[in-house]
Amino acid sequence: MKPLVDFLRNIFKMPMIWWPWMAGLPLINLSSLFFLPRAEAWVVLGTGLLAGTIMTVLHAKLGYVRLIGVGHFVWIPMLIWLVFRLNHIPGSMLFHGWILTLIAMDTVSLLIDIVDLVRYLRGDRAPRF
Repeated sequence: MKPLVDFLRNIFKMPMIWWPWMAGLPLINLSSLFFLPRAEAWVVLGTGLLAGTIMTVLHAKLGYVRLIGVGHFVWIPMLIWLVFRLNHIPGSMLFHGWILTLIAMDTVSLLIDIVDLVRYLRGDRAPRF
């Protein structure tokens, strides 16, 4: 439990401008709980838990470095699957709105993570906090 608590503490050491994003991203992913037992919700929940586990382990081993975002890369197959399923998913406008919001936010997050990965590979490896 301590690695997770340490990871969350470092997240909130980020500049305040990032706090809404850092709170909103897990919130939109954990909103999958409201749509259970839908298959899409289970996939989002499982993928999010896997990403969080990877990121927590990386944080415990390396500190809060730019490499941590690679944990989100497990979202790539999920996002591709959701995009291709989008026109075939029965459900309410709320459910479709959640899926679209999730796709948009997770994609933006992946773009940020790719930038961080490139910076890490170019030598920006010092822990941020």
